[in-house]
Amino acid sequence: MHIFTIIWNALESILLHGGYWIIFVVSLFEAAPLVGSFVPGHALIILAGFLSNIGILDVRFVIAAAVTGAILGDIGSYMIGKKYGYTFLMRFGKYFFLQQEHIEKAKAVMAKHSGKALILGRFNPVTRALTPFLAGTSELPIKKFWFYDIIGCITWAVASVTVGYIFGASYEVISQYVGKFIFIATLISIFIIWAYHFINSRSHIFAKYHLYTLIVNIGALYVFFKTIEDTLSSDSSLAQLDVWVNLKMAALITPGVTEFMLMVSDIISPRTLTLLSLVLLLYLIHKKRWYHVSLVGVGLGGGLLLNGIIKVIIGRLRPENAYVMLTDYSFPSGHATLSVIFFSLVIYLCGKEIKNMYWRELFGTVNIFIFLLVGFSRLYLNVHWLSDVVAGFALGIFWLTLVMLGFKFAKSALSGVLYRT
Repeated sequence: MHIFTIIWNALESILLHGGYWIIFVVSLFEAAPLVGSFVPGHALIILAGFLSNIGILDVRFVIAAAVTGAILGDIGSYMIGKKYGYTFLMRFGKYFFLQQEHIEKAKAVMAKHSGKALILGRFNPVTRALTPFLAGTSELPIKKFWFYDIIGCITWAVASVTVGYIFGASYEVISQYVGKFIFIATLISIFIIWAYHFINSRSHIFAKYHLYTLIVNIGALYVFFKTIEDTLSSDSSLAQLDVWVNLKMAALITPGVTEFMLMVSDIISPRTLTLLSLVLLLYLIHKKRWYHVSLVGVGLGGGLLLNGIIKVIIGRLRPENAYVMLTDYSFPSGHATLSVIFFSLVIYLCGKEIKNMYWRELFGTVNIFIFLLVGFSRLYLNVHWLSDVVAGFALGIFWLTLVMLGFKFAKSALSGVLYRT
């Protein structure tokens, strides 16, 4: 049995035995004051509706778990609001993107339209974690709170599950046209773009070039998932291109070039890049550049780990006519993934230190040429298919850009930039 199937069966078993409890707990904590805005409960309920349609979960139990968790969470938030009042929000709200104007607007709506606020507030991530609390602070009668809150929770759960269920009904139809892996990439892209917009709309921490970083990130994600889809299909156009490139490279083999490509592949290998990364980390630690220490560590360490996990999951064998016989799996290329991450980090960390524009551009061009040469050396030696190298580059770019955006958010949060917006 393919390991991909084994992992899927394991996940399915986890969902069957604990999925409803997960839904209940997430729905419960999503109603917590302030922190609930960061709990992806709504997305999870929609996903649960999708899983119900394809037969993994029972839609009745999904709705029951979501409603029960939401109601209990809301009553807990109501009691906290009744006990601690607005002081709680004023003291801790700044740490969760909550501005004073948000509080004032919510208070005004609660004062005039408490019932509408409790029902419609369920469908907004900010008000979902704030409205029950404000109901408690405004001392809304408990009977009135129960009435509108139960209506809101049931409406929210049923509507969310229905969206996911309908989405699941169209999944097979859509995936036949765009491909299942491209469909998954689309879902991941939507989440990343939503998170970027959610953060930036409340804190404005991302500069214009971060938008370009986001675009590159999404593009690399699509390329990576497209290569996975074509890799698992023996009759795809990319699979045919793999064979064509493999045969062309075998025909180009010459002693001098082969020796050079072996040298490139050996010198700029994942092992060498790991050692160079350790040297770079020691230098950054010496300079006390802790942000860059974390960026390099997570970027390279995470990329190496992610590459290894995906290799095992896909389990693709290397070309039989490889110049150097290797026993590990082929997809995606570890050389490509690690080299694009490493040399991109070198450009990012060192390029800004070069004041002359022409030298800076030359520096960047040389580093790009090096990691492209590494990828070509793996093709020339026929130890990888073309799609392995493309996927390796795409995976490295996707992971590094994602880490950069995440670290920008973390740096702003820790430095207090978020609280001054």
